[in-house]
Amino acid sequence: MALSDALAKMSAQAKEAEDKFHAAQSTQRAKLEEEVDKVRAATQERDTEFRARADHTKSEVSSRWHDVQEHWDKHVQQMRSDMKQRRQELDASGAEMHAEMAEADADFAIAFATSAIEDAEYAALEAVLAREKANKM
Repeated sequence: MALSDALAKMSAQAKEAEDKFHAAQSTQRAKLEEEVDKVRAATQERDTEFRARADHTKSEVSSRWHDVQEHWDKHVQQMRSDMKQRRQELDASGAEMHAEMAEADADFAIAFATSAIEDAEYAALEAVLAREKANKM
């Protein structure tokens, strides 16, 4: 996949996430839970594809990206586990705290993704410069 195509795909996914967030704010609980499960499954599928691609190109990708991926995977698994446990233990008195914690988790994930987008932009531009230099040699 060309870098420009990958950036376009990333942009489209971000827009889709924003649209789903806005739609979720007015969706009935059952439908929202269904959407959450669907997004979780899609995320896990993308994670699996990403790991496979990273494993395939392991020799070409620096080890720091593998470290970042490993750290992020652990964080996501812990976050999902905590959310699932909190959802199961949730009662009326803890609903507000649960919502605040879930919002904080989402805020962090968005900040992390925003940083990743900026890093992807930088890496893509560096790749263009490197290709241009290689083509001139």
